[in-house]
Amino acid sequence: MLQCCTRRTAQNPRFQQVAASSAWTSGAALRPAPLQRRTTATAPMAAAAPPKAAAAAATAAEPGRARDPAALWDEIVSVYNRGQALGVSSIAETKPELCRDDSLGVDFVLRVATALRAKPQLPPQAPEQDKAAAAAAQPAARPWRNPFMPPEPELTVCKVGAAGTHTAVLNKFNVVEHHVVVITNKFRSQAEPLSGEDLAAALEVLEAMPQGGVAFYNCGPESGRSQPHKHLQVVPLPFMEGQPPQAPVHVLVEAAMAAAAAAGTAGGGGGSSTSTAAPLQPLQLRQLPYQCFATPLPDSPTPEQLGAACDALLQLAFPGYSYSPTPAMASLPAGASPTDTVTAAAVAAGSVSYNVLVTRQWLMLVPRRAECCGPLALNSLAFAGTILVRSEEVLGFVREKGPAAILAEIGVPW
Repeated sequence: MLQCCTRRTAQNPRFQQVAASSAWTSGAALRPAPLQRRTTATAPMAAAAPPKAAAAAATAAEPGRARDPAALWDEIVSVYNRGQALGVSSIAETKPELCRDDSLGVDFVLRVATALRAKPQLPPQAPEQDKAAAAAAQPAARPWRNPFMPPEPELTVCKVGAAGTHTAVLNKFNVVEHHVVVITNKFRSQAEPLSGEDLAAALEVLEAMPQGGVAFYNCGPESGRSQPHKHLQVVPLPFMEGQPPQAPVHVLVEAAMAAAAAAGTAGGGGGSSTSTAAPLQPLQLRQLPYQCFATPLPDSPTPEQLGAACDALLQLAFPGYSYSPTPAMASLPAGASPTDTVTAAAVAAGSVSYNVLVTRQWLMLVPRRAECCGPLALNSLAFAGTILVRSEEVLGFVREKGPAAILAEIGVPW
């Protein structure tokens, strides 16, 4: 679960026609520790239903019915194994290593590609006037197929969410095993704020993971996004074998919650003797060198609570912000997907950029001012505490600069 290294093409750098690989092609992930199954073992491959039939049956699951977490995990593992066996998905081999950032007191997990590449040769930097002319030029539209409408049957797990409005799909190109993408069944823009239904669907997948997980959302042009179709992603914890099943930044959220509780007690408000912040209380993580907002989650939060909590953090980050669809998005029929590259890029355009992270314990929002720091392009997972590096040069860059300084450059200062 690491940062995002987006591949760019000449005409459409962000929305090339790739399958559902949004987290690790534009970012990175890590392979978690071996997970212990909560239920019986997955049926042998030979006895599994034909991929398309199994996926169709799973997708047709009755909406509005709570899915047993252990059964959902078994489905995720079964579809993942099938996809690997059939060659319809692949995993990048990486080697994890810890990188201690003393300024934060956090051990970041670096995922290092086992076959480190030499530094790519970049073209000379264009003069500013050439950049402006290129930005003003309208690229020619090319056909574009939305990899989520429909998703590949062999990678489709099932519908999720109380109303069955979302579908869980295995990531096609992953850095971590059992990396799930939670997509809206009808086309919605990745520039939209998250709804309570979006968050509840992702939390359903997260709750199914035996040791928990991290769900994340890349929103806006500087967020590390890679697809215009609205989706969250969920990766299992821990990020590295032998580490606790928590995001490395969990200690920072805990510290902020304890500080908020202490401030409330000192101020005489409420008279509570709790040692942590109240559920759904918005917090500012001022100990970080970039703006970061979080809120503790109650047990079994409702979609309404999740949506309200995310909206509250969004207003802290961008006071007065209100999402308005772009003209390209407004011109599409309701639920219809773009079919060309220009429209696909236009519907996902947004005026703000930020990352959202969710665990069983908390929800976090981090505003963004840049996608890249030096040779690194990063998505939400960098703010969870894990970064993918693809070359010796990049590895040296991270070690020398330090994760906190890197995040400060792509985040927004206080």
